[in-house]
Amino acid sequence: MSRRSKRSQIDINKILKTLSVTVPKGLEKLANRQAKKKADQIKKEVLKEFDKHEVTQEIKKGPSGKSSSLLGGRGNFFGFLGFEKNSQPVTMLREVLDASFYVTSKKGRVVRVNKNTFRIEFDVRVPNQLEIYGATPLPWTTKSWVQGVEKGITNYGKTVFQPRKGSGFLYDKHSRSGVALQTSRQINFIKFSPTPYIIEILDKARNKLK
Repeated sequence: MSRRSKRSQIDINKILKTLSVTVPKGLEKLANRQAKKKADQIKKEVLKEFDKHEVTQEIKKGPSGKSSSLLGGRGNFFGFLGFEKNSQPVTMLREVLDASFYVTSKKGRVVRVNKNTFRIEFDVRVPNQLEIYGATPLPWTTKSWVQGVEKGITNYGKTVFQPRKGSGFLYDKHSRSGVALQTSRQINFIKFSPTPYIIEILDKARNKLK
């Protein structure tokens, strides 16, 4: 008897999970508006965290930056990454983030939580790691500069900066960025460690969307 009851209960649970539910259009529209509101709020949080991040701040300084905290208090981070002196890599990345975080469909997905409770889910567009890396190329390698920041950059021990009296660095016309050069031997003038950046920010955003 108990065995039959247990089997019956399992069968009922399976049926509950597969039952289709028709959601009134008005309710679905309301749920869609709420999903958009949440996606917009999370996008604002992502952009705010991106803007204030030390990597963003130092790259935005361009060739004029000095005493980089990311380089052990020495050098210019923009020049260290080898950007062209007039480029705006942070602006390009911000545009990718700003164009994301939107609800991809008006129609939601109905999920049964239990016998009497349902949840309407919507997919939100969030860029993945490959998209971020693909949108952030370095001019001197096939690697992404975001990937380099987060996972490490080779040959940084060969990077030198030409100092000038006072603050900052002397502009060098032979340098891509104007402030940094690569030598043929190890100098170890600066120190750099992989730094959590965009991928970590996006992972936190995805968790908030769940």
